[in-house]
Amino acid sequence: MTTTTLCIVGTLVLVWSSQASPASPDQFENTVTVSVYDRAHIQPKTLEQAERIATRIFAAAGVNLQWRTRPISDETVLVQDFSGTTESNCGVPLISNSVQVQIRPHAPAGFAPQALAYSLPCADHGVQVTIYADRVEDVSNQTRAVFYRVWGYTLTHELGHVLLKSLTHEKSGLMKGVWSKGDWQRAALAIIPFTPDQAAHMREHLHRIKSYNAVLLTPDARQSGF
Repeated sequence: MTTTTLCIVGTLVLVWSSQASPASPDQFENTVTVSVYDRAHIQPKTLEQAERIATRIFAAAGVNLQWRTRPISDETVLVQDFSGTTESNCGVPLISNSVQVQIRPHAPAGFAPQALAYSLPCADHGVQVTIYADRVEDVSNQTRAVFYRVWGYTLTHELGHVLLKSLTHEKSGLMKGVWSKGDWQRAALAIIPFTPDQAAHMREHLHRIKSYNAVLLTPDARQSGF
């Protein structure tokens, strides 16, 4: 059976699921800005559809995604921090609610043969998610899953790593590492949500950012140089 790796570290399979329930309005206080740098020139409609899937899944987890398409002319923003490559580096909470995603046309030589993308959830700066357009297209062709849905779940999975501050994968569900052909076909028909624990963990990280920023804005903190 054909399997496809979503992330460079670990493996993934999707679980059939009913549609996720909508989030309440107060949950949208947990907002994440996702900046997308598209080097592969994906059709805008395809990206919009993929982003809509990711937005829906994160909304059910109480996280609001705001998407920004950024120019790729500024090379300085596309640096990557590979220093944090173990779970021990992920002990520090998120310090920003902004995530940078780059889309590249082709996977480099030597990249895991069945991998679509990778994330750097323990990085201190730079691009946290990299997705390869040719690998996403290959999965769509091999499994007959609609192209934008493969994009949508790839985005969701890798963003999940970043917001969970975790390199690990689960044995089942959205954050499992290796997806079979059947899993992709099921994903074409269902919304696969984050687990309640995963959703709570992401919201906790975002709440810490909000609390930290609130401290920085207080007069005493400004005077003390905190």
